[in-house]
Amino acid sequence: MEGYKMKIKQRAVPYFTRIIFTLVFCFSSLSVHAGGPSMKEGSAEKIPIYKSRNLKIKDDIQRISIGSAEIADILILKSNELYVLGKALGTTNVMVWDENDKIIDIINIEVTHDLNTLRERFYHYLPDEKIGIESSQRQLVLSGQASSLEKMNSAVELARGFSDAASVGDRKSEVLNMMSVGGGHQVMLEVTVAEVQSEVARQLDTRMILAGFGSEGGGGIVSGGDLFDALGDGASQGLFGTYFNSDMLFSFALDVAKQHGLAKILAEPNITALSGQQAEFLSGGEFPIPVPNEDGVTIEYRDFGVGVSFVPTVLDSGKINLNLKVLVSELSSSNTLAINLSGTDTSFTVPSIVKRTTSTTVELGDGQTIAIGGLISDNLRETVDKIPGFGDIPVLGQLFRSQAYIKGQTELVIMVTPRLVRPFNKEGIALPTDNFVSASDRDFYLLGTMTQRNLAKKTNTSPNMAENISADMLPNSGGTQEKYGQEL
Repeated sequence: MEGYKMKIKQRAVPYFTRIIFTLVFCFSSLSVHAGGPSMKEGSAEKIPIYKSRNLKIKDDIQRISIGSAEIADILILKSNELYVLGKALGTTNVMVWDENDKIIDIINIEVTHDLNTLRERFYHYLPDEKIGIESSQRQLVLSGQASSLEKMNSAVELARGFSDAASVGDRKSEVLNMMSVGGGHQVMLEVTVAEVQSEVARQLDTRMILAGFGSEGGGGIVSGGDLFDALGDGASQGLFGTYFNSDMLFSFALDVAKQHGLAKILAEPNITALSGQQAEFLSGGEFPIPVPNEDGVTIEYRDFGVGVSFVPTVLDSGKINLNLKVLVSELSSSNTLAINLSGTDTSFTVPSIVKRTTSTTVELGDGQTIAIGGLISDNLRETVDKIPGFGDIPVLGQLFRSQAYIKGQTELVIMVTPRLVRPFNKEGIALPTDNFVSASDRDFYLLGTMTQRNLAKKTNTSPNMAENISADMLPNSGGTQEKYGQEL
């Protein structure tokens, strides 16, 4: 009996062992295939486009099949070796059968850009840049951080050449730029405010008196106010005449004037700021304004001149976002205001301000220019002051009328140009104050010589020169590879 029990136990142990192994295998199979078939990352065979590779198979090959013949071409070289040629960017797979018609291998293939050759070019032309290069289907992905915008543009241009070469028919390849530019960017803003004003004025102001006198009274006609005041102050240029006797008085004064006016305004302020920081610039002055209060009169000041305020932001794409305000103002004697101070005989004249201002937000590339404001104005004004009836008489009617004609034209344009700049060595840079030669006492008193500027010694050195980089590596437009700053 005991022997029988021992046999049962001996037989039960292998039986339960097989059950445990079966359960473990089932659970392990479920864990592997949960959610569908999965492949290990990076398991695909990467083949550069227009290049080939030989793939070893563990068993003898009887039959093969490729998913997409447009992406890769395949050929059996030996019983266990395949030849694969990349024809177009993309992914596909190869299935391999043995002589028993059993699948012995499934090979995932990804045809990529020629990354190794492109990395060699980057190492040769941009050795100090930390730029990652990857291929994602039809996109050539650049990542990492470039030291400057011009280095990033050079890297993109290099990659674009490889991307264009990998385009096949309608399967176009593109460059995906995920790079950022390291360090702080300094942006110099060049502002140009150009304005031309012209004015033509014609004036004919008539002052006339015709009077008759008799023994019992008199009468006459008066045009244009007091004639004698006109002769004294009002008539600045023109004709006048007088005829009188015991019975009649006739006098006239014609103030005839024609004026031509032309004004040109050109302001070109430059200002530099760090990306994301506000900068302000004002070249002009302040004028006082009296402000009455409980304690009397206080003085406040208002700015005038050429002013610029802007906030630059350098974007990852290389564009420069500008939030800016430009102001050009000047004092004017027209439309002034006279204020009489209480308790005194003193009057205070407050001038008016002529302003040209614009405030906007724009986005530009380095070295590009855009007009942010403009104006074309054409004004015409005519006035006639006459005695009805008499003023309509041809020729002689001019003695009974005054007229004025004023026509003005204004053209204004405001342009801005942002540039990425960097510090420079001051040595050898020409300044506006250089090369002035002061006159000696002998030259000043005896020869009448004034201080002179020797322009022959002026240098053409620009404060910001481009880096020593091969011209073939840089684009032909933009400000980063050109001269920076204002050449003085």
